[in-house]
Amino acid sequence: MLSGGGARGMTHVGVLKVIKQLNIQVDFIAATSMGAIVGGLYASGMSPEQMEKQLEEVSWPTLLSDSPARGDVSFRRKEFEALFPLGLEIGYRDGKFRTFKGALSGSNLELFLHELTRNVDRIDNFNDLPIPFRAVATDMVNGEQIVFSKGRLYQAMRASMSVPGMFAPVELEGRVLGDGGLVNNLPVDVVRAMGADIVIAVNIGTPLMSRDQLSSVVGYASQMVNILTEQNVRAQLGTLRPHDVLISPELGELTFIDFGKGKEFIALGVKAAESMRTQLATLSTTPAQYAAFEARLAVPAQTLPKTLDFVKVEGTQFANPKVLEDQMRTKPGEPFRLKTLENDLARLYGRGDFEQIDYALVNKGGQEGVVVNVTEKSWGPNFLRFGLFLSTDLQGDSTFNALAGHRRVWLNSLGAQWTNEVVLGSTRRYATELYQPLSLGNSLYLSAYGLAQRAPDYIFDGNSRIAEYDVLTQNAGIDLGTTFGTSGDIRLGYRWAHYRADPEIAAKSDPGNPVLTPNFTIKTTETGLRFMVRWDNFDNPFFPRTGLRAIGEVFVGPQQLEFNVQEQNIKLDFPNAARVGVEANYAFEIDNRNFFNVGFRAAGVRDEQNNVITDFSLGGFLQLSGLRTNQLSGSYLGFARAVYFHELMQVPIIGGSVFAGGSIETGNVWDARDDISSKNLVIAGSLFLAASTWLGPAYIAYGRASGGQSTYYLFLGRP
Repeated sequence: MLSGGGARGMTHVGVLKVIKQLNIQVDFIAATSMGAIVGGLYASGMSPEQMEKQLEEVSWPTLLSDSPARGDVSFRRKEFEALFPLGLEIGYRDGKFRTFKGALSGSNLELFLHELTRNVDRIDNFNDLPIPFRAVATDMVNGEQIVFSKGRLYQAMRASMSVPGMFAPVELEGRVLGDGGLVNNLPVDVVRAMGADIVIAVNIGTPLMSRDQLSSVVGYASQMVNILTEQNVRAQLGTLRPHDVLISPELGELTFIDFGKGKEFIALGVKAAESMRTQLATLSTTPAQYAAFEARLAVPAQTLPKTLDFVKVEGTQFANPKVLEDQMRTKPGEPFRLKTLENDLARLYGRGDFEQIDYALVNKGGQEGVVVNVTEKSWGPNFLRFGLFLSTDLQGDSTFNALAGHRRVWLNSLGAQWTNEVVLGSTRRYATELYQPLSLGNSLYLSAYGLAQRAPDYIFDGNSRIAEYDVLTQNAGIDLGTTFGTSGDIRLGYRWAHYRADPEIAAKSDPGNPVLTPNFTIKTTETGLRFMVRWDNFDNPFFPRTGLRAIGEVFVGPQQLEFNVQEQNIKLDFPNAARVGVEANYAFEIDNRNFFNVGFRAAGVRDEQNNVITDFSLGGFLQLSGLRTNQLSGSYLGFARAVYFHELMQVPIIGGSVFAGGSIETGNVWDARDDISSKNLVIAGSLFLAASTWLGPAYIAYGRASGGQSTYYLFLGRP
């Protein structure tokens, strides 16, 4: 009988190892929360050694998150979420703002448990498992204890571990089910009701916190849950008899969230069981008896169909199941591979529309098929995400932007989406896009978009900022595009853009340089064709260890330039204006704590004179560190860099890891083609401390460029 306790429940694996060594035959298992996961796996036939191996190999950051591997995330969702790194997602539905039910939906955990228990999928009655099993959950509506004795094993395990505040409750058969520890964290009575004469109780519940530890609202909330749990544990301990065995491992400072410390928990479980070896040894069986017991635990592998007669998606409300089925690579009549199906589920989950997704292999009327069950996000189909950006170079260049994004999914049966972006602060921006797939597979699409933005721009004379302009940017267009799986797309379309730069702080009049004349207003309008290719298979948008991100863009079309010099309005037409730009960044690992990002950027225009507003700039952190932001600008650009990261530590409380690193950078911009030369490249570098946080990347950095210019940088969030 195994108690709950979050990550502390991994201690049960160590106890089971000793029980196995002593040839103790377990006839019944009743368990709660993390104990239900360990107990359920043992009841399904998995040995303690196999469990230990799984704990060593599992990626806890992935398992304890709602995010699929980034390679499975749709390209559009990658774009959207990179803009708004704050993980909080709020929905709007039926006239109300809604939020998710828990910190995590637990979908990744549920899929993992299903994978581990797939061999017993066809066993509905838990008495028919290799070891009869019960899992305890809590009815969150009426507070009653729910004891699972039948159904899908992995669902019972997941429902029992719906830790309050961590995992969302599970809805099964009309009930809203939460963590069983709230009502019965040490279910001695449940295992006795199953027929157990002698109980081995393993209690690893979280102890109550001291007065000094109650220093925050979170602390008091946790203590309330711990008090409820401790009360029902004491009641169950009072029912133990003299011949029962109680194992209470001493876990010290290890907590219920220390999932990455499996080896330590298991070792402490072994130690605790060994301390009770004398009492446990009285329960040992003969080698022959135990061999027969182990033979019963050996569940044959599930026989999978060679082909499927049907593939169905069920459970949708807004989504079109035909679209989802068409996007799956698991097809009727084709060879069936479980790995292909699992990859299909990952990609469907990567769309961002569902809070739960699962599958069942079924036989209907003699036909073998797979039914994919999806649960759409209850807070959709309108989703809001947020972001923040703060920066300063400690030389007077400070920026503050608050970001909000809106995404409306499934506007029609083909999966049309409407997205909006609002930025308030140093930059004011509104951007919108209507994305309309043209086929069930969503591989071909139309995109209509528009943008209006005001942002400051600066003119430098050497290292000194000498003028500030307020630049209005407006554009709109329509593209025809196609996607490359989840990693990229290519699009071609018609684009209109208008730019207007008004002086905010003008430089003193300089007859030899009309660009610096006070009240010098510049307007540019262009129309034409834009061709763009994008690729992104980074494993992380901000601190990638593997993958490639690249973008290439070509614009061709007429451009009109209008400006005033000495109260004269001048218009220039460039009927054959064109520009091209390409940027690529590649990430690779040396080992699990050291990795590099290397990249380059190049851009240029056809006519040097028509690039007053839409120029190319360098300067700022990792863009020739040491220079001021966008200090260098011109008609042609060349740049390359290499950035090294060393992971110092993982800090879950801030949302990620802390890194130290440095960069080497080189590049320049030029006004004329004849000026382009490797001899006038700027060499720069930086040293930094960085962190992956809930708000996005954070950096404290020092940069220095050739010529002696240096700058400190501090920023938080997405630029």
